[in-house]
Amino acid sequence: MNALRSFEAAARHQSFALAAVELNVSPAAVGFQVKRIEEDLGFPLFIRKHKAIELTREGTNLMRQLTKGFDIIGSAWQQAEMLNQSNTLKVTAPVALVKRWLFDEISQKARSRYKMQISWDMSQMNRRLGGSGPDAAIRYAIAPDRDLFSEPILRPWFTPLMRPDIARKVKSAADLEKHGLINVDFSQDGVSGLTAWAPWNAVQGLKPPTQYEMVCADTITAIDMAVETGYIAIGGYFAALEHVASGRLVAPFNTAVCPKSQFWFVCEKGRELEPEILSFRNAVKDCATRLKASFDDLVMFNFRGAQLSN
Repeated sequence: MNALRSFEAAARHQSFALAAVELNVSPAAVGFQVKRIEEDLGFPLFIRKHKAIELTREGTNLMRQLTKGFDIIGSAWQQAEMLNQSNTLKVTAPVALVKRWLFDEISQKARSRYKMQISWDMSQMNRRLGGSGPDAAIRYAIAPDRDLFSEPILRPWFTPLMRPDIARKVKSAADLEKHGLINVDFSQDGVSGLTAWAPWNAVQGLKPPTQYEMVCADTITAIDMAVETGYIAIGGYFAALEHVASGRLVAPFNTAVCPKSQFWFVCEKGRELEPEILSFRNAVKDCATRLKASFDDLVMFNFRGAQLSN
């Protein structure tokens, strides 16, 4: 199990070093565990490069199945812990949103201020609400679900993010591709192949990038790899907040692009004013307001290049 967890973390971060930080072990220990699995299977799971690792096809298949399995185990354990606790609100939300933003912002305040426990179901799937399932959800979608109570929480945006030493070499947007770009293999707004780089370049009067030094499965990993490798990622808000606040990354351009999709709070109609759900809704909206204010100097554009009002 330890070896599988080491591989899954390394595959998710595409870095032995970042996996080691998550698991609180050394990078050498992660590498040793991965090597054990590769020896047992008889084929490599990673292509090892000078400053990075890249999943093989077999590694990608194994990662997808393991991630699902660990999500199920984590959810089962969390539900078991909550069986004997009262005033527990079950909320399902994307794993990146919870890990990088809502868990620290909401969970502690829910316990101290509202005397309420949040039971998080971290999943990319849209769990069915009500019954024995979650009480509420935060979902990423273009439009609200008409069968549920929905209200908008946060519209994400994307701008280039890079280490300060790289930013000093970048004189204009045209220089970015020279230093290596990181793309995200996640289609925006349900359009296959649509990522944030092409519309951001279009706002700058540039053609879409012609090559990428690295492709990651999600924005969180892409931003972490910008710190690790020195390549340039594109992202924003909660995904980048910690790295930008610490100075590990900077956002030297004051322009960002926004997809149509955004994060929505949803629950069953008629439950939106229940005390625990209302408290959670208000807490999330307050957090979103503070987050927006931390980047209020950015000029926002939609993916078609039209400027958005603040």
